[in-house]
Amino acid sequence: MPNPILMNVMRFLHNLFTALWIGGMLTMVTSVIPGVRKNSKVCGEKSWLIIEGIQARLRPVAWVSMAGLAITGILLGRSSKNFTGLFNFGTPYMTAISIKHILIILMIVLALVRLSINKRFQTEQKPNLQKASFGVLLLNAVLGVVVLFLSSIV
Repeated sequence: MPNPILMNVMRFLHNLFTALWIGGMLTMVTSVIPGVRKNSKVCGEKSWLIIEGIQARLRPVAWVSMAGLAITGILLGRSSKNFTGLFNFGTPYMTAISIKHILIILMIVLALVRLSINKRFQTEQKPNLQKASFGVLLLNAVLGVVVLFLSSIV
C-alpha cells in the first residue's frame, strides 16, 4: 500500500503542474494577448515583443510542468488499482484516462508547432504567422479545458 502522505504530495504536485501549464495558456488567450492587442496603438510594433517576452518567461514553466505531469502521472497511475495500462479503453475510468493522454500528447505537439511558428515569425514578421500562432494557442487552451474536464471525471 502506497504511503498516503507521498500520494497526497504527488496529487498536489500533479494539480499544481496542471494549473501552471493550462492556467498559463488560458491567461495568455483570455487576458494577455487580447489586452496587448487592444493597446497595440500605444505599443505599436512592440506589441509582439511584449507578448513574446511574457511567453518566454512562461515557456520554461510550461515545459517543467509537462515533465512534472508525466512523472507524477506515472507515479499516480502505478499506485492506482483502477489503472490497467496506457491506452486501455476497457473501463469508463480507463477510457477517460486514455482520451486525456491522447489529448495531452496532441497538446505537446501543438506547443512544438507553435514554437516553430513563433520562431518563423521572428524572421519573417508576417501577420498571418501571428494569427496562426494565436490559433494554435487557442486550440491548445481549449484542449486543456477538455483535459481538465476529463480529470474531473476520473
